[in-house]
Amino acid sequence: FDMFDVESVEVLRGPQGTLFGRNTIGGVINVSRTRPTGEWGVKLQGTFGDQNMTDIKGVLNMPLGDRGGLKLAFKNIESDSHVYNTTLQDRRDFRDSTTISASVKFDISDDTSVLVTYDDYDHDTIAPDNLMVGPFPEALTGYEAAQSNDWKTSPQLNPLEAYLWGNNTTLIVTHNFNSHQLKYTTGVMDYEEEAFESSWGSSTVFFPVNRFQDFKQTSHELQLSSTSDGPLSYVAGLYYLEADSFITTGPIQPFTVNHAAEPQANYGELTYDFANDWSITLGARYTEEDKQMESYSWPPVVGDADRIANNTDPSVLQMYATPAFSDDNITYRAVIQRDFSIGMAYASYSTGFRSGGFFNRGTTPSEVAPYQSEEVESIEIGIRTNPTENTQFNMTYFNAEYTDKQLNVITPASFPECGKGGAAEDAAGITCSYQKNVGETSQDGIEIEAVWMPTLATTLRLSLGTLDTSFDEYDYNGVDVSGNAHMLYAPELTYSISGEQKVQMLGGELILAANFSFQDEVYPQTPWAIYDPATFPRVTIPSWEALDVSATYLRDTESGTFKFIVYGTDVLEDGNREQRRFTTGSFTWTELAPRQQFGVTIGYEF
Repeated sequence: FDMFDVESVEVLRGPQGTLFGRNTIGGVINVSRTRPTGEWGVKLQGTFGDQNMTDIKGVLNMPLGDRGGLKLAFKNIESDSHVYNTTLQDRRDFRDSTTISASVKFDISDDTSVLVTYDDYDHDTIAPDNLMVGPFPEALTGYEAAQSNDWKTSPQLNPLEAYLWGNNTTLIVTHNFNSHQLKYTTGVMDYEEEAFESSWGSSTVFFPVNRFQDFKQTSHELQLSSTSDGPLSYVAGLYYLEADSFITTGPIQPFTVNHAAEPQANYGELTYDFANDWSITLGARYTEEDKQMESYSWPPVVGDADRIANNTDPSVLQMYATPAFSDDNITYRAVIQRDFSIGMAYASYSTGFRSGGFFNRGTTPSEVAPYQSEEVESIEIGIRTNPTENTQFNMTYFNAEYTDKQLNVITPASFPECGKGGAAEDAAGITCSYQKNVGETSQDGIEIEAVWMPTLATTLRLSLGTLDTSFDEYDYNGVDVSGNAHMLYAPELTYSISGEQKVQMLGGELILAANFSFQDEVYPQTPWAIYDPATFPRVTIPSWEALDVSATYLRDTESGTFKFIVYGTDVLEDGNREQRRFTTGSFTWTELAPRQQFGVTIGYEF
């Protein structure tokens, strides 16, 4: 996260289906940006680090009369790749991203205000070179070489290019009356994307993909909430969203798809203090939606010319499909809370769902067939305490049970259900991809957070999380393969230990900080239905740990505050590490994340 222009961040465990709606089955990260202050102010910051990284950003606030304010913001980041390319004998460019935004806040009256925000972004990325693990079971030379030199290198011939251009516009109108607030929010997201990939971490052209996409989404929300201090508080609202997308790609698996979605919902939630120190929260949300898709596909390679020419003559088409999907769902939430002298305890029950629909990158009827919505029931029990004036201790237990679990399933072209051919297509990397309701999963875990401030200048923190996940049922063409399957990117153990020390010196404040974190091994994308440990590459990302350190110097002057930071991330480990693997059944590649990085930040604000 870039916290430069952020007011607050909420991390809410899922499901959050009452107030935040569908597809929040895993939770919500709710980021609130700063609003125009209505006063003159400037905030500037530059960060310079390894791989020629420069990150320049700024915010300017100014008044608009007595009742308004304007905020202008910009950000530009550029850097080279952290992976050295042994074919080029050089590093590729990596990031070149620019974002500008303008936000206007105006109080029409003492009770009514308007906030309009516009963002324009231009992201030009040459992704860090991947590593081809191989058409199993053979491992490729480039992978073995990278493994022996701390994952610093890749022989990838052609880069993975990804370009994204777009803009977002948001309007929020609030009106306060009779201990209530009425809020109307509308947002428009409009972007286009291009992506080009052909080598997948290998030193050859292996499976070329040229993909173009347009996406537009418009949403409206009308919300009424109480603002009184009485024992009863509530919020209720209406929500509507309309989204349209266009995607076309080739040349190996050429297709063009138009996709439209139209969900709408109404919701409400109330909290009642029914006794001293006791409260209960009840909420529900009703959602209904419709989706339509129009999908054209052509035979591999030779059909790409027809795709580019938009030739939809039935005689040249491999598939033309127009599936439709409709669904409605009710989600619930109930929480009981008990306050006591040093904190509070609570228990909650909530439900949520992830919308069904279509996999819009399929090229056969079975791939584009609709899948159903996924549902979850969750129980959570927790305490939030301040045992003493200088300590904090929080603990949470959670359990979640998923039904109709949605999972991306990929098979080689030679599989009968794929219907694309045999061994020759496998050798070319052709696959079938599905979004399927594979069955049921369960997960539970414990999270602990602790803070101790032995002095006003010293803060020590500990966080720990355990996670136990399993497929209770994984149906693949009538066969239960849950014994082979593992949940994706679900570490059994994570923890971090951090400390911060403040020192007054040189007319300012020096803040020394360190954080040691650990993440257990995880399982990445793997076709569990056909997984064979004797022939497949390794299908885990190993556990890893990192030590991050920083020294921040702050000095207040009559003209503003100056900031200087020296930082190091993962300072004990050189090279890179495996961050993500993807196994298609026909081939496997892995993505690399940087380890040890150093840099400095210089900032000023008033």
